Amino acid sequence: MLTINQIHVNYGSFQALDGVSLQVNQGEIVALLGSNGAGKTTTINTASGVLKPLTGSVTFKGEELSRYKLHDISTLGLVQVPEGRKLFPEMSIYENLLIGSYSKKARPKRQENLDMCFELFPKLAERRKQAAGSLSGGERQMVAIARALMQCPELLMLDEPSLGLAPVIVDQVFETIVNINKRGMTILLVEQNVQSSLEIADRAYVIETGHNVMEGAAGDLLRDESLKAAYLGLS
Repeated sequence: MLTINQIHVNYGSFQALDGVSLQVNQGEIVALLGSNGAGKTTTINTASGVLKPLTGSVTFKGEELSRYKLHDISTLGLVQVPEGRKLFPEMSIYENLLIGSYSKKARPKRQENLDMCFELFPKLAERRKQAAGSLSGGERQMVAIARALMQCPELLMLDEPSLGLAPVIVDQVFETIVNINKRGMTILLVEQNVQSSLEIADRAYVIETGHNVMEGAAGDLLRDESLKAAYLGLS
């Protein structure tokens, strides 16, 4: 469904990615793991069209994404939930969700998607008139995910959804990701929370300083003690 092939990305003279590759098949949860600064966010920002690779390619459903403008990529079904939520704080939950349904593709399914989001996140239904800026970190993350779902994604890319959240809220976020996947959504999960990510993912890739260092079935990586200690910060 999504193929990232040998992408190289620079920020000025700094090389952020040095030949990163990965593949996400339909229906999977694939985790992209690595320490802070490893290049995870740069990878999915390149996939979503925010950044352009110097070399290499990003293909989604057989389409080379370099042909498309940034605002057209999400209409193909590739949607990113950015790190840090990035909501409109003065607007209500409901208004933030409506923004997600702005495209011609999403507008006809607005009510259907709203119903789905409020089923996934009952708290949002109860507080739909509340300003997004007054919510807790976990609630803001729910809104950010729901807003992305309003765009009718086929592949959802989540950038550090557990960042800065209390452990009990982190568990809820990962449970929600699993529930979304069970509804048929393909997911690329970018995370520093290695343990929780590998527990829910089908496969995983690990990158370090902008290049691939390992990949495999999530369960295998979780059980490999030497790999966990060397690259994942787990013992």
